[in-house]
Amino acid sequence: MSTLKKDHVIGTGGAALAGGAAGAALGAVVAGPPGMAVGGIAGVAIGATFGDRIAEARDRRENLGHFEQIYQSMPYYRAGYTWHDYAPAYRYGLDTYEQYGEQSFPDAESILQGAWESNAHFGSRMAWLEARPAVEHAWRSMDEALGKAEHMPPPR
Repeated sequence: MSTLKKDHVIGTGGAALAGGAAGAALGAVVAGPPGMAVGGIAGVAIGATFGDRIAEARDRRENLGHFEQIYQSMPYYRAGYTWHDYAPAYRYGLDTYEQYGEQSFPDAESILQGAWESNAHFGSRMAWLEARPAVEHAWRSMDEALGKAEHMPPPR
């Protein structure tokens, strides 16, 4: 499950209903009443899966609540910094992912670092080397949410 997983009731539910209706109609045409039942069930499952993925991909992650709850337990957390230092780093990771997410984090890092430093750390007291792990955490969370396995580090 994504570390940024949120409820996407409308996207998932709407797609499940549409998928169920389409599956039932197709199943009825192909195999009559038994096909309608099987098609409806399969349509709901497929529709819900795709609806959740679409809703997840379109979500701009305006809510950083998940990160706020866990940032102090992360291995990169440094005592003396508060949420007000980490929030800009997470936000920066989520926002820049939209623009550079087709690249891997290492490939985009020099661009990200330059913008972080030229924009006065977006209000954070952390220099790039301190903010980098939080930015990368947000970036990798988006990779995970969107299923971009090619950007994920290999298992150890």
